[in-house]
Amino acid sequence: MISEIYKNDISASLYSYGNNFRIKKALEKDEVRIAFSGGSITKGWNGERYIKEDYTKIFFEYMTAKYDDKKICYSNYSTESANSFMGLSITSKEITDDNLPDIVFIEYAVNNECTREHMISFESLVHKMLSLPSKPAVILLFMINQSFYSSQGYMKKIGEHYRLPMFSIADTLSCMIKEKGFEWSMYSDDWIHPNEWGQRFIAECIINYFETLSDMETDEEVITGSPVYSVEYSGYMPYPPEKVIMEGYEKQSACEFFENGMKMKNDLTNKLLKFEADFRHLFITYKHDKTERFSDADVYIDGKKAALIQGKSIYGWGNVVLKHVCSFDSSAHHTVEIKVKDNKKEFFIAEFGIC
Repeated sequence: MISEIYKNDISASLYSYGNNFRIKKALEKDEVRIAFSGGSITKGWNGERYIKEDYTKIFFEYMTAKYDDKKICYSNYSTESANSFMGLSITSKEITDDNLPDIVFIEYAVNNECTREHMISFESLVHKMLSLPSKPAVILLFMINQSFYSSQGYMKKIGEHYRLPMFSIADTLSCMIKEKGFEWSMYSDDWIHPNEWGQRFIAECIINYFETLSDMETDEEVITGSPVYSVEYSGYMPYPPEKVIMEGYEKQSACEFFENGMKMKNDLTNKLLKFEADFRHLFITYKHDKTERFSDADVYIDGKKAALIQGKSIYGWGNVVLKHVCSFDSSAHHTVEIKVKDNKKEFFIAEFGIC
């Protein structure tokens, strides 16, 4: 038996109903495609292993049972340590005309920082998903870590502007812990990742909202004007790796969704990474670590040093990180070259991105 207190906590997680026009339209289809874009929480990682029944799969099972007369399709474009920058990259590669989603969940409140660049990347991702030919419903999820960190503040402003349904697991957990004596260990076995109970709690928060949809009248389609911050990154595209001039590097997969990486060879050959392209913004995805394992590298644009890639970070563990390294007032033709500082260390570019 589910207690009234638990039911109230689930209901309280719904920060905003948003506009239901696109969700209603999606649920009228004979085939409904659901996509998730997020970090390790949405990937189902609990700090030690992947949970078999994470919230995305629980929700998919609910939809399959509730709409047994429809074909429900499921895609998860989430990966460890991903923020909305990586979400832009992954969705640009994985979402094609053959698998356009009808409902998209976006979860990056724990991994995103509270900087303007991250605000722009998040709004650009939301705008990019809303602008897909399938006109999907976009739903925002806001998580929290044990220190009560969440970047949901600006995400809520973006969601309100586009009138999106939003769930604040962050607000609900904060209230449960600070006011009701709830223990963090009930939700998570570490400092961030939901355990089995936590994953089911998130799923039931979403399911509770979908249970109410049939009783709601369909809203008028919403039309939004200018962005809250900016959507200037929404045109992010990976630069074709086959067009990069490489010497002293070998092609190697960096991780899931970044399979066309460039790893520096551990030999005495000359090292060169160079390409030309038209762009306003340059992004680089690379590996970093908290140790001295990876070398720093200078980024030169048109022969001038423009940025530094740091191989050492207290947040790194051999994972990939996507950085916005430089921008210009307008798009123009540029030459980009990477110069590694220490050839005796490792260096791994997972992807160049431009827009």
